[in-house]
Amino acid sequence: MTRIRVLPDQLVNKIAAGEVVERPASVVKELLENAIDAGATEIRVTVEEGGRRLISVEDNGCGMNRDDALLAFERHATSKIREAADLDRIGTLGFRGEALPSIGAVSRVRLLTSDGSQPEGTEIVLEGGTLRDVRAGARAQGTTLEVRTLFYNTPARRKFLKSRQTELSHVTGTATEIALAHPEIYFTLQHEGRTLLKAPAVDSMVERAYQIFGKEVKQNLMEVAVEQKGLHLFGFVSIPGYTRPNGTHINFFVNRRPVREKTLRHAVYAAYETLLMKGRHPMVYLFLDVDPAHVDVNVHPAKREVRFTDQRRIHDFVRDGVRLSVQRYGREDEAAPEEIGRRPQVNPREDRVREAVASYLREQAQEPQERRDRSAPSRQITAAGILRSEGKGAGPPVGALFEERLIPMGQLSDTFIISQDKEGLILVDQHAAHERILFERFKKHFEQARVPVQRLLVPVTLEASAKEAILLKEHSDLFDRLGMEIEDFGNRTFAVKSVPVWVADADVADLIRATLGEIESLQRSGTLAQQMDAVIHLFSCRGAIKANRRLKTEEMEKLLAELGRTDSPHTCEHGRPTMIRIDRQEIEKMFRRR
Repeated sequence: MTRIRVLPDQLVNKIAAGEVVERPASVVKELLENAIDAGATEIRVTVEEGGRRLISVEDNGCGMNRDDALLAFERHATSKIREAADLDRIGTLGFRGEALPSIGAVSRVRLLTSDGSQPEGTEIVLEGGTLRDVRAGARAQGTTLEVRTLFYNTPARRKFLKSRQTELSHVTGTATEIALAHPEIYFTLQHEGRTLLKAPAVDSMVERAYQIFGKEVKQNLMEVAVEQKGLHLFGFVSIPGYTRPNGTHINFFVNRRPVREKTLRHAVYAAYETLLMKGRHPMVYLFLDVDPAHVDVNVHPAKREVRFTDQRRIHDFVRDGVRLSVQRYGREDEAAPEEIGRRPQVNPREDRVREAVASYLREQAQEPQERRDRSAPSRQITAAGILRSEGKGAGPPVGALFEERLIPMGQLSDTFIISQDKEGLILVDQHAAHERILFERFKKHFEQARVPVQRLLVPVTLEASAKEAILLKEHSDLFDRLGMEIEDFGNRTFAVKSVPVWVADADVADLIRATLGEIESLQRSGTLAQQMDAVIHLFSCRGAIKANRRLKTEEMEKLLAELGRTDSPHTCEHGRPTMIRIDRQEIEKMFRRR
């Protein structure tokens, strides 16, 4: 008797189901992709008990005749592929022919479909992958597929399902991301009679985004649209400073297919390099259109992973496109560099001062919303970083603020510069603003090897530890590039004779030790670019104007003017906001004038 045997089809289907069907949301994804590939213009999803009891997807696509309907539940049966060459240019969402048999193997399935060629359709009933009934059924052209009692015959899998609300949240997320990618289709999602998503067909991605996200798009997200030969990137990313506590809101679509891709994710974080606070993440919905011949979507049965033929080009294209868009936030639109080819936005001043502090302020609030005085004026902190009444419009764009030449009126606690415009008050964090100015200035001069230095009248003597002495000697070229002339006197004693002009007032010995600490910590894992940025971060922070420092009027004017000339004036290089705005309407409301 042989020890190796061929597994029965029913067991093979259950094994395949383990790869394709993870939870109810996996079923919804596969069925929606089939409906889209069938050319549907209207899709209705109905679920019960978070999808564990029922998942029903109804569409008005091309439908199937009796023979095709029966073949659809055979493994590797598909209408999307004819020959091996088709795998190199996959233009459909589903193509492997595993979804329906895998779903059928772990649930009770009812299929009702018609291709419109006959007066009646076909109804098929399966239980655990076994065909129970085939009969005629009344159905207009299209397909209805019901999946009941998911994992009823695989209790080990069923016990790993989460609560009803958790599974429902995954189903809703899946339906939402697919609806976002296909604005031309009318989507609805219902759970036990309650409508969770209703998105009629619209003409553009922007309109679909407004349908799904509402005010969040207008206030917290900005549009991205860049092109390069053979590549097109579009979608929405969060404005500088609008962040989330985790990375679950980073979403990518390659040729309208939702994917998880490390290259794209890394590119986004690189684009937001100095705009994110530690532990914070951007909100991203990005769509990348690329020649199907240059992307492999046949990497995993669930089709959530892809592989690019030229990952470096894709990475740099996405990084540069997002970075350019974020840096232009609130400014006059300018022609993009040729290598990115960004399309001009329709209305660069559409949103007003959207200083990027909404989530930061919301999460730093000292008391929960429900504890606030109910008799006080209704207030909210918007993504524009503006404290204002609900329903009120935002103020002018940041670019306009700087063009109007902000006039400082004074300081609050010798820390925040108070300014105004016709729309309200603007508060600027003098330390964060100066950090941003110095960081960009220092980085530019460092890259050009032209850091301005100031010689010290009296050299600063530094007695280093053995480890510090080794690092100082090993990285002497770096300190020279930073504008720090350090002479070795021997016996672990060094004399600092010059420093960058921007940190002339800093504690020089402490600055050098902190720099050595950054170098040492990044030597093990950081790249050279990361090491340089970390050191420049440090120098910028040490050289910036500190809180609790009284400024003269001309110093405040100069600071505001220089902030307006930076690439990213909304945040310091640590991702903290540099400014917020309080609407005049909100002030009037506080005084009961509204």
